Amino acid sequence: MCLIFCLPHAGGGAHHYFGWASHLAPDIQWEPLDYAGHFSRMDEPAYATFEQAIEDLAERMIARADGRPFALFGHSMGGALAYEIAQYLAARQPAEDLSFIAVSSALPPHRRDPNMPRYYELPDRDFIQHLIDTGGMTAQLAAQAELMASYLPLIRHDYRLYHQYQPPSYPPLSIPLYALWGGEEDRNANMPAWADYSHAFNGGKVYPGDHFYWRQGLDAVAADISAIACQAPADQTCGR
Repeated sequence: MCLIFCLPHAGGGAHHYFGWASHLAPDIQWEPLDYAGHFSRMDEPAYATFEQAIEDLAERMIARADGRPFALFGHSMGGALAYEIAQYLAARQPAEDLSFIAVSSALPPHRRDPNMPRYYELPDRDFIQHLIDTGGMTAQLAAQAELMASYLPLIRHDYRLYHQYQPPSYPPLSIPLYALWGGEEDRNANMPAWADYSHAFNGGKVYPGDHFYWRQGLDAVAADISAIACQAPADQTCGR
């Protein structure tokens, strides 16, 4: 059994990724996680810093894995968290405990624009339009005023957390790293630079679509994740 923890995008939750399991190889245990203060963890305080998120999520993964090796998949902000958690684990856990990481539509840490717009400071109307334009929200969802009143502060918080993220300089990882992204994204030119962050970089894959490319091609994405999992040295039992 190949265990993969999934980290969602800013404002996202585990529920966005529950449907993936039926598209993956049957020997993959797919575990999407919620962040503190989000959805199934709404009764907990939200993270004050990116570092707090890294430590909390890493320790939860270690506890859930219960000694088994595992892998990480993270989309957008979740991709940055996956990379930082991999570095956190590399400093504290045996290397073989982490099989691989797959970063999806997340810029390499030192390729992020320090002058990127502070979207979280926009008025509600403009911020919602930004979310619609990037595929993070539908116009139908945005029209639900009561839902927006509770949901927008959550997304703003995540955007602020990610914006304030200041990545340290680490040595390259020794575990396999994969980069996945949509062909219509404006970050295309920088995604291949993930090759600098692992001695075992295993390439990038571009899919048709935008920032949420997997919504229109989940079968292809899931097939690739299944193939990656089966190649991981910590687990050779996956199959379709």
